[in-house]
Amino acid sequence: MSELDISAFKAMELPDKNIFENALKQDAKILCNFNFQNLFIWGGIFKTLWKTYKERLIIYGGDNDLIYMPVGKDLSLREIIGISDDFKKQGKSGNYIFFDADYAGKNKELSGYFRIESDRNNADYIYSAAKLVELKGKKLHKKKNLVSQFTRNNPGYTIKNLEKQFFGECFRLAEKWCKARNCDEIGFTHETSALKRAFDNFKELGFEGLLVFTGDRMAAFSVFSRQNNRTADVHFEKYDSEIKGSGQVICWETAKLLQADCEFINREEDMGLEGLRQSKLSYDPGLIVIPCKLYRL
Repeated sequence: MSELDISAFKAMELPDKNIFENALKQDAKILCNFNFQNLFIWGGIFKTLWKTYKERLIIYGGDNDLIYMPVGKDLSLREIIGISDDFKKQGKSGNYIFFDADYAGKNKELSGYFRIESDRNNADYIYSAAKLVELKGKKLHKKKNLVSQFTRNNPGYTIKNLEKQFFGECFRLAEKWCKARNCDEIGFTHETSALKRAFDNFKELGFEGLLVFTGDRMAAFSVFSRQNNRTADVHFEKYDSEIKGSGQVICWETAKLLQADCEFINREEDMGLEGLRQSKLSYDPGLIVIPCKLYRL
């Protein structure tokens, strides 16, 4: 039996957190898809499986039959091809997703085994935390104005840490946000399921969050975790669209909190949704990390 027999892979479980975090500290991957919290809360939806292999982690998305780029010290070209071969022998595609573009660029021989495509839809948007707080410059002028309007219109607004007693209210706001945007049409159909799993395991997964209240009314919330020593990952950010500026204020307040010990904020990918892409671009990202997909020839 091959070391990579699919029957030996396992689903994401809470006790796996330390294994993943130790491996990711050594690898320092910045893509949100290599964040254990994301892997766990979305794992059931995407049928994500994993196992250790040659002191690396191999992650497999069963829903789309794609292998994540291995986590750990870079494998050789022969090893990358060998992993693909093992999956193909089991009737799988042998294709890769979230593959590092620099590695692909340095290993030109990959093109003899794979068709390599830039995966813009799964690109992560990375921002300077300080820049999201300062909102300086022409590109962020509208954001700053909306924050100012919110603070003027809601002079007594309060900020609270996200704790268990607020989960139900957050979930209702997320559903309201989703309904206003026709989530079934724009690709957010599974997001509330992932949010529920995050709330069900909030403390164990090391999530943190922030709430914005205007009086007794929740205007917005965010959920985030630490990607690495320099970067935080914002997983969820929802707001009441009836309260002008609430979306900009939750982003601003979250950045204010995180900048104390995080230089960068990963606001994740746009999934190819035009409205979401324009929203993320409007915050003037410092870096857009575009991975590759590798399709076996």
